[in-house]
Amino acid sequence: MIKAVLIDIEGTTSPISFVKEILFPYSKEKLENFIKENKDKPEVQKILNDIKKEAGKDLTIDEIIQILKNWIDEDKKITPLKEIQGLIWKEGFETGKLKAPVYKDAYDKMIEWKNKGYKLYIYSSGSTTAQKLFFSHTEFGNILDLFSGHFDTKIGSKKDPTSYQKIAQTIGLKPDEILFLSDNPEEIKAAAKAGMKVKRLVREQDAEYMENFPYEQIKSFEEIDL
Repeated sequence: MIKAVLIDIEGTTSPISFVKEILFPYSKEKLENFIKENKDKPEVQKILNDIKKEAGKDLTIDEIIQILKNWIDEDKKITPLKEIQGLIWKEGFETGKLKAPVYKDAYDKMIEWKNKGYKLYIYSSGSTTAQKLFFSHTEFGNILDLFSGHFDTKIGSKKDPTSYQKIAQTIGLKPDEILFLSDNPEEIKAAAKAGMKVKRLVREQDAEYMENFPYEQIKSFEEIDL
């Protein structure tokens, strides 16, 4: 029996294009000024030190900025990158320069599930900070209260079954009491291997239907009955 739904963002609740075409370019454009203006703040200093550890050597501020820009171009799922992006996006969302799109079918279903007593959780490669910003500044307004918790790559890779087992333990449910929704086939396989129920979102503009994929593929949240 499903008691909670664990939900991806890109390609699942929201268009991938928003991240790729709006958020990533925005963070890349603002990156240099943001780091140089905030480099002495403890939270930014920690991120800069984590980048040096990731690189395995000491780096100048300019070298760090270039590495981060490269990581953005390469769409790296690296925690310190996601954290610095989250801080930059915070500024953008709070000033109204950024507003997050959410698919209406996802919005409607999440409200329905919440009202029926299901717990909703987000698991995204974007930092929990970025996730909370995203859902508190959507086209439908602030919908952050729909969610009971947020998970990012700090708990582990989204392609590692262990991450989903840790999430289940944190939530306090058995894996088979959780439904995981994502457009990414590797994430779906990892969650299923961990014991979760899974459905793969195949939105026309975000993903392609896969022949012989071992798990259910759907086009919309409207196809989900809990």
